[in-house]
Amino acid sequence: AEAEEYLAIVDRNATRLLGLVDDLLFAARVQAGQLALDIAPVDLRVVVADAVSSARPRADRAGIRLRAETSSVPVVRADSRRLVQVLDNLISNAIKFTPAAGTVTVSLSSDGEWVRLHVADTGMGMDEADQRRLFERFFRTRAALDRQIPGTGLGLYISRAIVESHGGKISVESAAGEGSTFTVELPAS
Repeated sequence: AEAEEYLAIVDRNATRLLGLVDDLLFAARVQAGQLALDIAPVDLRVVVADAVSSARPRADRAGIRLRAETSSVPVVRADSRRLVQVLDNLISNAIKFTPAAGTVTVSLSSDGEWVRLHVADTGMGMDEADQRRLFERFFRTRAALDRQIPGTGLGLYISRAIVESHGGKISVESAAGEGSTFTVELPAS
């Protein structure tokens, strides 16, 4: 039993390191302009449902309500695997930076020309200085460093590269102590 426990720890740490290496390699490909996409029609309601389902156990362990509000939006032409990567990162960050009993809401909207994916949390939020640098490679907010919240500072950099490679935009609205809302805008097909 003790050996199994140690092996589980080794496996968990190996998986974590593999994820870090993957992020570093992906960031290097982005920097070299070698981001390849597999473009096809994508229903974002399916992407949201899958990402929320995957993140629910982590949210439950943290005592956070995770909700999906998916209205009907136009299909987008995108690489669904990469959009899942963006959404997984945004949801994971929202969970990390939201205290227990908080809420993370993933929603969709559209004006016909753009489809918007929103990830809103009731977490700690951030000041304007941190918001200006948030999508830089290896940047971590002061709150993340002060509270020793784990991370590499690559997730939002990678997310921005993926969104921009789809002809889209990613932005954040936040205020310290009031939570954050990240919005991904993609052209409607």
